[in-house]
Amino acid sequence: MSAYWKKAGITYATYLNVTAKTLRSALKNELQTQNVLSRGTTDAAYTVYEKGTPKADPQPLQETS
Repeated sequence: MSAYWKKAGITYATYLNVTAKTLRSALKNELQTQNVLSRGTTDAAYTVYEKGTPKADPQPLQETS
């Protein structure tokens, strides 16, 4: 298994994300709990700073497809 992800033109992080998502979807229905399926989601936010202090509350990043 020598770097198939490189040959596919994707990053290692993307490769891991694809394989984890594939594994979760291959689980039997009784094992596909909300807890297991939610492990693939990530929440991120950003804050704009000016002169070392935040200008506003953290804003969630928008998902891009």
